[in-house]
Amino acid sequence: MGDKVSSITTAEDRTAKLAIGEKLGYGFGDFGFNLYWTTIASFLAAFYTDVFGISAAAAGTMLLTTKIVDACTDPLMGAVADRTRTRFGQFRPFLLWAALPMAGAAVLTFSTPDLNASGKVIYAYITYTLMMMMYTVLSTPYSALSGVMTARSQERTSLISIRFIFAFSAGFCVNYFTLDIVNALGAGDDSKGWQLTMGLYGIAAAIIFAITFLATKERISPPAEQRTHPIADIKDLIANRPWLILFVLSMIIMMTITMRGGSAYYYFTYFLERPDLLGVYLGLQMAAYAVGAACAPLMTKFLDKTRLLMLLMVIVGSLSVIFTFVPKPDLNGVRTIQANENVTLQASELVDLSGASEVQYQWQEHQRSWWIFTDRVAIAGERSASAVFTAEEDLVVSILVTYKNQSGELQLVDSGTLPSEIWMMFLLCVLISLALGPKSPLTWSMYADSADYNEWKTGRRATAMTFSAATFSQKLGGALGSAGMLWVLAAFGYAAKEAQSDASQFGIVLLQTAVPGFFALIAVFVAKFYTLTGAQLETIQVDLKERQAAAEN
Repeated sequence: MGDKVSSITTAEDRTAKLAIGEKLGYGFGDFGFNLYWTTIASFLAAFYTDVFGISAAAAGTMLLTTKIVDACTDPLMGAVADRTRTRFGQFRPFLLWAALPMAGAAVLTFSTPDLNASGKVIYAYITYTLMMMMYTVLSTPYSALSGVMTARSQERTSLISIRFIFAFSAGFCVNYFTLDIVNALGAGDDSKGWQLTMGLYGIAAAIIFAITFLATKERISPPAEQRTHPIADIKDLIANRPWLILFVLSMIIMMTITMRGGSAYYYFTYFLERPDLLGVYLGLQMAAYAVGAACAPLMTKFLDKTRLLMLLMVIVGSLSVIFTFVPKPDLNGVRTIQANENVTLQASELVDLSGASEVQYQWQEHQRSWWIFTDRVAIAGERSASAVFTAEEDLVVSILVTYKNQSGELQLVDSGTLPSEIWMMFLLCVLISLALGPKSPLTWSMYADSADYNEWKTGRRATAMTFSAATFSQKLGGALGSAGMLWVLAAFGYAAKEAQSDASQFGIVLLQTAVPGFFALIAVFVAKFYTLTGAQLETIQVDLKERQAAAEN
């Protein structure tokens, strides 16, 4: 396809030490990808159920059944990329070719045409499938690119760690700001807001992909004499035991991550009834992922990748089970009032005033500050025990109460202060996310190692095919996580934009805590079967380098 690659690589190029600028340029690309991926993982399920109006069960089934198409398109894209030859390389050109079509597909997916119930489901099937196909066209070559920039295992870990620092940084921005952007661009119309937000993200991502294209270089290419059929590549993968273990392992861990991110909306909206904290919670989650990813290269100096991954998943599973038992605060303390909603609030709904005398009230509005939590501003004229609110846009209110207790002492209570239970939820979220953060650089680095193993074992290299299957594993895990979450919600009687039953709230709690923890512990068991160790990798790299040097002579 196209002209042959103009740059000739040598055995020394193969084990090149990458400049920090090239690592940053490559990593920046995943910031662009996560403008899409994090939005899908954190908000797509809620968009379908609460904005587009699709039932939870139908949305869950749709998210999973569309993976049948991915099962075909991912390896097909891997085969195409492995056989692409241009003067710009095998994989980099796709970052330019597919960027704008991807943006268009995302806008269509987050659009809400006026259709009946069946029409909405059909539209969701078509547009979501199209979006994930375009995501495959972009992400498969991008992921494969990390496998041909250098063959040094530790350099790959460093490269991919930087990639996921950018990925989780984008995740922080998406989780923290997206709902605000939707509200600002939609001006009260969520449908319009989501459509414009995805258009904005698409343009930003296209610019980022162009920067990655310019900043990176491909140094490893298949053996010059290699002539293979895509079916042979797939057979090689199936016979590649380390890759098979990684496929299952990555899928399971992605289910853990997707359930945590996707169920957070329901957890904070319907269980805690504090949707104002959702952006902060998800933002801190992503920030902790980024810190964990940044620590991966240091950790691998002391522990083998497999042992490290097992230890981290034990921590994730254990803390997630503990999270299950953190109770909801007795009093909310804060009320979110939806746009155009007329509400009368009583102080007793927000704060316990038993035994109080000479009570004075001051209602206050919560406003987003530069820091992760909000500033509180007094609402003029609202100094009684009850207040009537009619908000033009979403409004978050609490109350400041001054009173004398039974001993005659003056007390000051701010109902907007976070209860200890919520602080504990945030702490556990951060600790779990720190342990999950290294997962991505570890597993993606291990995929590159498995591609080297395949070349060493068979004499054939199919980097993009290896990573296309890895991408499919990630998407399948994400789809299983989202579908499973939606099916559980439906089974427990979830009803969109209504007060939830006790059973529904119980299901929501499990989806945020114990269920992801259960899958993390399964991942520990699966990881025990991965045997491609550091010592074996060193032997493989020496042999491959000697083979290439012999071929050059």
